[in-house]
Amino acid sequence: MRRAVLDSNAVDPFIDLTGAQDVVRVAVRSGQLELLFTHVNIDELAATPDADRRSRLLLALVDFGHLVPTGAFAVDFSRLGHARLMDDADVVEALRSRNVDHTRDALIASTAVFEKCALVTNEKRLTARARDRGIEVLSSLDLLHELGFTSNP
Repeated sequence: MRRAVLDSNAVDPFIDLTGAQDVVRVAVRSGQLELLFTHVNIDELAATPDADRRSRLLLALVDFGHLVPTGAFAVDFSRLGHARLMDDADVVEALRSRNVDHTRDALIASTAVFEKCALVTNEKRLTARARDRGIEVLSSLDLLHELGFTSNP
């Protein structure tokens, strides 16, 4: 079974590409794929300005995955009861490149570390930082292709 933590931007292709939702839904329900998300994903997607898109993104997130606590705790970002304390505080610092603006990404990536699974993101900087920490990183398209999805132009 493929296990992965979703970055918030990883959900967009699932709703934008015709047929992608069906491929992911079948993989999840058949036990081929387990997708995880955190309160950070919910917070970020809930801030999507377009109400219709926001609803579609949030519905896809909860349809495909299940909520887990973040792999680390960060003051002013984490929610009590939805974050874990991590022994290695350097992980979050390394993943956010000592830039507080990257804290949410670092919390999502630290969840992949804790859960011992891949991170699905479409962000180049986070991909590089995560790979530097030994995290397996896939783009949404990489994951979709693993599941047999072929996009139609």
